[in-house]
Amino acid sequence: MPRALEEKTENRPALSEGPHSQHPEAAQPVTVIEAKINVGLGNQIFIRGQGDGLNWFEGVPLNCVDATTWVWSTRHAKEKVVFKLLLNDQVWAKGEDVVVAAGRKIEVVPFF
Repeated sequence: MPRALEEKTENRPALSEGPHSQHPEAAQPVTVIEAKINVGLGNQIFIRGQGDGLNWFEGVPLNCVDATTWVWSTRHAKEKVVFKLLLNDQVWAKGEDVVVAAGRKIEVVPFF
């Protein structure tokens, strides 16, 4: 079963480039999924699920931050995101589906 730790992401004010600059996305809360795992060279972590364009049939690759950190994030989630991670979009992580509320950050340690 993956271990999960959820925390609220910060809503930081947009940096202003001038008196009329507007950054509408900066006001939106960020939903972040961070996977902590070393999958070895040449392998990749994918996400499938529901919420913010995810589906259960085709995975979306996570961004590799370093050898043990993979991240997927969005500013467009309006409701919770239900997901599972996959190794190379083929091998499902063990355990139940994971849920993260919109605007929150969750850290998971998946097992394959």
